Amino acid sequence: MRKISKFIRHLKFVKSPILSGRIISGYFNTLARMRNVLRSVELAVTYHCQAACHKCYSANLFEKNKDYLTVAQISGIIKQAMGLGLIHVNITGGEPTLRSDILEIIDACSPEKIMVSLVTNALGLTKDQIRLFKKHRLNTIQISLDSADRQVHDRLRGVPGCYDKAMAAASWAREFGINLCFTTVLSTEASSNSSEMNKLLDLCVREKAFLLICDSAAVGGWKNKNEKMMTCAERNETLEGLMRHPNARHHNMYNFRMRTGCPAGIEKIYITAYGDVTPCDLIHDSFGNVLKEPLRDIWKKMQNHPIYATKGYDCIRYLDKFKNARKK
Repeated sequence: MRKISKFIRHLKFVKSPILSGRIISGYFNTLARMRNVLRSVELAVTYHCQAACHKCYSANLFEKNKDYLTVAQISGIIKQAMGLGLIHVNITGGEPTLRSDILEIIDACSPEKIMVSLVTNALGLTKDQIRLFKKHRLNTIQISLDSADRQVHDRLRGVPGCYDKAMAAASWAREFGINLCFTTVLSTEASSNSSEMNKLLDLCVREKAFLLICDSAAVGGWKNKNEKMMTCAERNETLEGLMRHPNARHHNMYNFRMRTGCPAGIEKIYITAYGDVTPCDLIHDSFGNVLKEPLRDIWKKMQNHPIYATKGYDCIRYLDKFKNARKK
């Protein structure tokens, strides 16, 4: 009953008949035709940011002499992904609102046909900008939140006033009828353990928002810091408890296979701000660049790769075959 209730609450994210049709098609192709369907794309559009988060997963991805994807290139990427079944794109960074053409980027993602969400630290957001997001059919705003405590959040972000900016942006999102999520990282640190997750969930109840709980990883700002990651058993047990809360979300909750599990490389991929395609935003192994070869061909490489071909419950990064590959 709990899962059914949460699923019904998520139906508010489906706002058009076209999207409904694409979702039905995704389930049919996966379950009836036994075909892989690319459900979701994490799309970076910049690696610039005003914050200084110590755990930023993309801290090592900025390349000084490379140009970011253009609006036209993004439009082409999304069209290719939609041909593979796409129903959702998440615009991320860095801080995507630093792009002066962010509204054109949202338009390029076909928000009239698929769900378009945007991750932000909220530092540069204004009420008028969020009003324009609504006008341009942005489905969801995901506001990064490290702590329910104002001082702790500001300290972890390295920016005084960041918490108040996040809360203001949340109120504007509700005012204009944009779906609202706070997004945070679950780790072994005292500021982001299960106890802190529950405090954030209490905040989400007050703010009428979901909490998207993300996994930690020894990449970016935490490169080679494996102690920041829970063991597989600890992570699964903690998540299982947290996901009982009606406001808790995780990226492995819903998929076309209709069972909880890791979507990396098959149902979900990450595309860097330069067009490199990886299986996950926490796995930075490029399988090719979408500006140089078709996305379908790159995605096929992932489907045929022994690590990503078999879908299971556990996050791929915990599997022995993934760890062993890292040692080579």
